[in-house]
Amino acid sequence: MKRKIILPVLLCSLLLTACGSSDSYDGMNVASKSSAYSSEASYDSYSEDKAYSSEEYEYADADSSDASSNSSGDENGLSSEKIKKEMLVYTCNMTVDVLNFDEAIGKFKESLDSYGGFVENESYSDGGSDSRWYSEDQEKWQSYSATVRVPSADYDSFCAAAAELGDLRSKNASVQNVSSEYYDLSTTLEIYEAKEERYIALLADITDEEYAVTIERELTDLQIEIAKIKTRMNEIRTDVAYSFVNISINEVKEYTPEPVKKDTFGQRLLNTVSDTASNFLIFLEGLLFLIISLFPYLVLIGIVVIIVIAIRKKIKNGKAAKAEKNAESRPNDENASNNPQNK
Repeated sequence: MKRKIILPVLLCSLLLTACGSSDSYDGMNVASKSSAYSSEASYDSYSEDKAYSSEEYEYADADSSDASSNSSGDENGLSSEKIKKEMLVYTCNMTVDVLNFDEAIGKFKESLDSYGGFVENESYSDGGSDSRWYSEDQEKWQSYSATVRVPSADYDSFCAAAAELGDLRSKNASVQNVSSEYYDLSTTLEIYEAKEERYIALLADITDEEYAVTIERELTDLQIEIAKIKTRMNEIRTDVAYSFVNISINEVKEYTPEPVKKDTFGQRLLNTVSDTASNFLIFLEGLLFLIISLFPYLVLIGIVVIIVIAIRKKIKNGKAAKAEKNAESRPNDENASNNPQNK
C-alpha cells in the first residue's frame, strides 16, 4: 500500500522538476536574447576601453592564426618572415669634389638614368656673391646638391659609381629596418577591415535613423584610419624599393703655386697711385649715387624748411609791426594827459 502511494508522489515530483528546469531554460534564453538585443542597440555607445578590449581579443585571434597568415602571406605575396628580413630602408650621404664640374654632373645624371633612379629634389649654386655688380675677376665655385632615389637592388653599385666622379670627401650610410612597423600596420589593417565589415553589415539592418547616422559617423572615422594605414604602408614599400642617396658635388681647382715676384720702388709707387686714384673714383661714384638716391628727399626737406622759415618770418614781422604801432600810440596818450586845456 505504501509503495503504491510513494510511486505517484515520486512521479509528480519528477514532472515538477522537469517543468521548472524547462521554464528556467526558457527564461535564460529570453534573458540572453534581450541582452543580445540591448548590446546590439547600444553598439554605438561603447566606451573606448571596451573597444580596445574587443580589439585586443581580435589581436589574440590574429596571433592564434599567425601560422595560417604566414602561409598565405600579405597582399604583396611576402610572408611575415620574409618581411622581417627584407623590409630595409638604405640611406647614404656623400660629398664629392670634382675638377670638371659640368662633366661630373653629366655623368651623374647618366648613371642615375641607367640605374632607373629619379631625382626627388635638387639645388644648384654658381658660387658667386649676392652682389648686384658683375665682376669678371670674381672667382666662382659651383656646387650641386640632390636627393635621389635608386632601386635598392642597385644601391651599392650606384654609390660606388657616384664615388668615382671625383674625390670622395665624406660618406655616411645607414640602414633602417621597418619590418616590425609594416607587420604591425598590416595586422591593424586586418582588424580595422574586419571591423568595417561588421559596421557595414550592422548598418544594413538598422531601421532607426539616428542610430544609423551614429554608425555611419563611426564607419567614416574607421575608413579614414584605414586610408592612413594604407598610405603609410605604401610609403614603406616605396622606401624599401627605392633607397635614398643624398649627394653634394663641389667644384674645386688644382692648386698651382705662383713664383714670388719682387716689385721695384717705381712699380710699388705706381701701384699705390693707381690704387688711390681707383679708390677715389669709387668714392666719388658712390657719393654721386648717394646724392641721386637722396635727391627727392632733400627737395622735400628743403620745401618744408622754406615754408617754416616763411611762417616764422611772417610771425616775426607781425610782432614787430604790432610793437611799432603800440610805441606810436603811447606818446600821443602822454601828450594828451600833459595838455593843461584837457585839465
